Amino acid sequence: MTPEEFKKIIGYFVEESQDHLNTIYQGLFNLQNTIDDRDELGEIFRATFCLKGGAAMLGFTSLQKIVYGLDDCLKLLRCPIIADEPLQLLFLDIYHAIKRLILEIKTPDGLTADKVADITLNIDSTFTVLNSHLLFLIDKSYYKAKITNIDACQTWSYDIPLKLILIDTKAFLCRAFADYFEGLPNVQIVNGTFDELPFFDCIVTAASSLNSANNIDATVLKFFGKDVETLLQKRIQEEYLGDQPIGTSLIVETNHILHPFIAHSPTLRMQMSMAGKDHVYQGMWSTLLAIRKHNQTYCSCLQKQINTVVVPGLGTSPGSVPVDEVARQMSMAYQNFLFSIQPSECSYQRQVQDLLALF
Repeated sequence: MTPEEFKKIIGYFVEESQDHLNTIYQGLFNLQNTIDDRDELGEIFRATFCLKGGAAMLGFTSLQKIVYGLDDCLKLLRCPIIADEPLQLLFLDIYHAIKRLILEIKTPDGLTADKVADITLNIDSTFTVLNSHLLFLIDKSYYKAKITNIDACQTWSYDIPLKLILIDTKAFLCRAFADYFEGLPNVQIVNGTFDELPFFDCIVTAASSLNSANNIDATVLKFFGKDVETLLQKRIQEEYLGDQPIGTSLIVETNHILHPFIAHSPTLRMQMSMAGKDHVYQGMWSTLLAIRKHNQTYCSCLQKQINTVVVPGLGTSPGSVPVDEVARQMSMAYQNFLFSIQPSECSYQRQVQDLLALF
């Protein structure tokens, strides 16, 4: 590529970037509307994606790094927060830094190292404050977004509101979920991936029980980091001598402010078909029981409770359980969990019946 051709490409990049900058600015200027409207937020993500790609292609690594940082902060806007003026100003500070970098590209001297240093002098501290403020706003509003309508749950025997998010990338499994979970309370079905969800308390993984910590879904491990894998390995070794049996579930903290727990519930003992077995039911049932026990332990601490649980299709791979059977067994476990009568309640009902018999 000749210098003239490269110069033309840079010109095209700067020209196209103006539209992307306008999109970002409008989204940040009307920040609360952007938070409340997923389509508006999606427009900003498309704009930052184009800027990142162009900057990477042309070798503007400093610009690329800042846009990546902005993108990471924007992802936190998927949470139900109330934007304030400091949040908007911090976002706009980063926007103006990106805009200045792009404008300098087309100057006679181009984007020199001195110009980058001047424009990005305080950018790291701005990102630090922005991230901290975002987490503050999320923490402030997050638990208000949990299930609080206790009256809607009075037909359950379970005394702590619970919401299931059944998630899978396979549309036919999601349709099976819709069929088998129809009419059950507090169930949401999502055809997608867990990292697209704005928030949840706990995600369920169902790896092989043999050396299970090494076989947990790679995407989940990558999302939460190596420390979570190490902690889970330690728990499995301590409690099950490295071989966590089917029908058990371990809940481990992740130290992630939006997704604080993982429930490890193996459904497969070895690499073999699970068709005709109830391993999926056991995995779902043990998870719900572990969450119940966890919530009873932390009944006086709202921030430690698990109310929103993400559950993928258990046993679909490598267990090879038919889709309908996966949805059926998971639904049976959830129904039994919701409508089971606790021993204390049975005792109470008997006492009431005995008193009525006296009159």
